[in-house]
Amino acid sequence: MKTAIHTFRRNAIAQGVLLACCGQALAAPEPQELDLTVIESESIERDAVIDVITAQDISAQQIDNADDLVRYIPGVSVSRGDDRWGGSGFNIRGLDEDRVAINVDGVPQGETLKYEGGQAYGYFKGNRNGVDIEALKSVEIVKGADALFSGSGALAGAVNMTTKDPDDYLAPEGNDWGLGLKTGYSSVNDETMASLAAANRSGNLESLLVYTWRSGHEFENFDMDGADIDGAAREVPDPQDKELNSVLGKLIYEISPGQEIGLVGTYYDKNTETETRSFNGDWYHDRVGDDTNKVTRYGVFYNLEAKTALFDNLSAAINQQDVETEALTRQRAEFSIPPFFTSNENRLDDRSYDQDMLQVTLDLEKTLGDHRLIYGLELQDKDYRNSQFRYADDLTDDSDVWETSNLGALVPKSEAEVYTLYAQDTFALGTSTQIRLGLRYDDYSYDAESDANYLDETGTLQPVDFSAVTWTVGIEQAFTDHLSLEAGVSTGFRAPTIEEMYSTNGSVDDWNTIANPDLEAETSTNYDIALVGNHKLGSYRVGVFYSQYDDFVDYETREGINQNTGQPDPNGFSVPVNTDEVDIKGLELAATLNLSRVFGMEEGLSTGLQAAYTEGEEANGDPVYSVQPPSAVWTVNYDSPRGNWGLQFATTYTEGKDGDDAYETSAEGGRTYPLYLSNTATVFDLRAYVDILENLRLVAGVYNLTDKEYYAWDSVRFIDQGDLRPGIGVEDNGIRRYSEAGRNFEVSLNYQF
Repeated sequence: MKTAIHTFRRNAIAQGVLLACCGQALAAPEPQELDLTVIESESIERDAVIDVITAQDISAQQIDNADDLVRYIPGVSVSRGDDRWGGSGFNIRGLDEDRVAINVDGVPQGETLKYEGGQAYGYFKGNRNGVDIEALKSVEIVKGADALFSGSGALAGAVNMTTKDPDDYLAPEGNDWGLGLKTGYSSVNDETMASLAAANRSGNLESLLVYTWRSGHEFENFDMDGADIDGAAREVPDPQDKELNSVLGKLIYEISPGQEIGLVGTYYDKNTETETRSFNGDWYHDRVGDDTNKVTRYGVFYNLEAKTALFDNLSAAINQQDVETEALTRQRAEFSIPPFFTSNENRLDDRSYDQDMLQVTLDLEKTLGDHRLIYGLELQDKDYRNSQFRYADDLTDDSDVWETSNLGALVPKSEAEVYTLYAQDTFALGTSTQIRLGLRYDDYSYDAESDANYLDETGTLQPVDFSAVTWTVGIEQAFTDHLSLEAGVSTGFRAPTIEEMYSTNGSVDDWNTIANPDLEAETSTNYDIALVGNHKLGSYRVGVFYSQYDDFVDYETREGINQNTGQPDPNGFSVPVNTDEVDIKGLELAATLNLSRVFGMEEGLSTGLQAAYTEGEEANGDPVYSVQPPSAVWTVNYDSPRGNWGLQFATTYTEGKDGDDAYETSAEGGRTYPLYLSNTATVFDLRAYVDILENLRLVAGVYNLTDKEYYAWDSVRFIDQGDLRPGIGVEDNGIRRYSEAGRNFEVSLNYQF
């Protein structure tokens, strides 16, 4: 029985092993260590495809940001926000932003605030996550609905991050201390970084401090010698200055063997100043965005291993997380649209969005015979605050007096309370079959209040309560010691955001957006089936999936009545509603081959292939706009027998987006196609490492070796969807500023002892 169960566990995490092998050229030279790394980070078996990225991968693959994190995972990308804020979450299996959950140490990250009535200004789009890559020990990329363990938002998948612990730098036992130093430079955004990690164990007390600093500029496009002009025809990215400070601290005290208590604190402060020169034009001049994203978290956790009637392992935690987002915009506004608007003034617009959360979790595990039971509960208390103020100096007089205006909040001061219960049972049927059954219940209570910032002129503020039940069923059937079948049905849900519940824009006479307190949670049902093989020469996973999504929240235009005239408003207004179902399906492939064993040579040479194909359809037959084109990654890896130097050559192929996969059909039956499509591209990367000293490693990489000019779908698909990037869209050859970077390089030094 023990042998059979071990086979099941290997099959359940085979997809993680595949990624580790495919992307691990710069890893330790002994292949068996890869399995140990992945098994340690994947302690919960669940019905989803999971790619695991370890701290070792982060260093070896020169991962500096979210884009780098998913660079070699086909079917997964970063959803671009705008040039001021960067990414606004992840795109997994064709869905993005709030439909993909992001958690750090089990703590949900912030919601987006996009302001559907004025997306062109891009004030808050990139505020979903606040953790630096250097603070992480592992990242799970979960493909498929995963509400059971990832919570709200895990409709299409989740990104679950785990921060480092003191024992990542310390010996297994006894008093010890460890130190890690890293510095690096990346030409793609002229970024210099430095990171310091210090750990200590004295008696029963362990401690860790990780500090990271980054300073850089805008990300380059293909041709940085393009037209450096103001306005929509600008061909190079808007100039940026970026600085990041990140701190992770942990204290862990061993009360007794198997019992510990700990404290954790994190601080993330990112400031970006952008000269939005592409926005400058007939109306606005000298526009500069000064944006800050600050995330702080502090918490206490308790872990206990004890054989009791209720549990064998218990983990409890209390976390307080505060997300502060502020967008300062300086500009000169000069325009005249008689009789409605006339302006000639210097402006400073101050927009902020704060999200605070208190979270309490209790997770338990119990083994009863062949059954492994995992269950627990979670409580969340969230608070949301938004404000918008304008400070203006009228340039038509000489008074030099700045007047203050309250522009009104986009969302009211709100509170959300969430109560969660979940359980999963994993058990064996005979020696070759394993079953998983899981169930989760969530109860949501929303409340909002009007104040000086939000007057509730539409009268739509009211308390809202709803619940969501999600479940999962999975089976793993071993045919032989090397071949098995994995199949599972999992469900997900996404509670409406505060913006969708309560956002109102405009006045009672001229509404742009109206809140809808009757929204239901979005839900998904995901079907996965895969053939998994593990052999002496390598491993593979070939799988297909089908996902059905219901009650999607989308914005619908309705006819309004102008209170002054009593006549219909021809412009109407937008309201979020639950729409019909959306279907997405696809094929995923991952395989590795140990070339050293194939050719009978010393261990160290391997190759890997990953590929993904996804297509989606809305209820009216239109394609799902956010689905990514087919892509594949092929790697060839070599690690020397001593493990002191190695190489990786990676080839990434992405198919261009076809217009027939990206159109919208109007009520009259006409089709609207995107202004721009991504092109087919094959990009080559080369990385190498060498140990200069025993504990000092140099890693260098050259990316886009052949200097290919190409455009990513996530970079251009927003341009004609009301999101005109920083402001006024694209004219002439302005699309060139959204091209991906040409040939670039990165170098880093890592010292650890």
